[in-house]
Amino acid sequence: MKSLIQTILRTVGYRVVRINEASKPSRNTNRLAYHETPTGNYYLPTDAHQDVIANTIIAGNLFEEPIIRAAQRHIKKGTTVLDVGSNYGQMAIQFAKMVGPDGHVQAFDADEFVYHLLQKNIKANSLDSRITANFGAVHDEADKTVIFPVQNFERFGAYGSYGIDPNATEGRTVRTITIDSLNIQDNISFMKFDVQGADLRAMKGAVETIARNRTPILFEYEYQFEEDYNFYFQDYVDFVRSIDYKFKNVISGHNFLIVPN
Repeated sequence: MKSLIQTILRTVGYRVVRINEASKPSRNTNRLAYHETPTGNYYLPTDAHQDVIANTIIAGNLFEEPIIRAAQRHIKKGTTVLDVGSNYGQMAIQFAKMVGPDGHVQAFDADEFVYHLLQKNIKANSLDSRITANFGAVHDEADKTVIFPVQNFERFGAYGSYGIDPNATEGRTVRTITIDSLNIQDNISFMKFDVQGADLRAMKGAVETIARNRTPILFEYEYQFEEDYNFYFQDYVDFVRSIDYKFKNVISGHNFLIVPN
């Protein structure tokens, strides 16, 4: 029974850990540990004890594997993939394998520390020529200053659970970028957005790129941030209609795959 439960949890990107390990609070430090795993080589925070993404990678599993498998059905060899909200880069690394040596992945993150790890992990997997790491908050308006909080790990135990807070008055300032401002002319076969409650803003800044490529898009809807950031699912529905797309699949209850009509 224990083995069955662990298998089920792994399919949705989680792992079982010993109680004494999971009970340690995450701490914000610069300490890193290097891990060689079946999914790639990764530098990860040593003291982020409750970081589910880091823990899943260390266990040798794919975090949010259903999303990776859904993406795999649409990603084509020799094309470009956008990984908006790349975190430690595990998903970008999997995407890079899917597009092959003639393809490319554009990976984005707005947390300076996590972005540093993303860069290190790209190099650790010898994928410098296949993945470009972009630093900045992907938004609907370019060159704007927004605030990224310093993780205190009181609300969440993972680095990647924190994002740009439109209500914040203190924290780290980050400049915004838009996908359209990058003017990516490559043939894009898939876009993934996961930026902690700001997915709609990020997609609005990509409408021209979306119109050129008419590619499948997967975004995450963060129910927990609705009241904090004053957005609702209807806003996403309206946007999907405005770009002449439709909903195709729901993955793990909060990730939505949309495709052109």
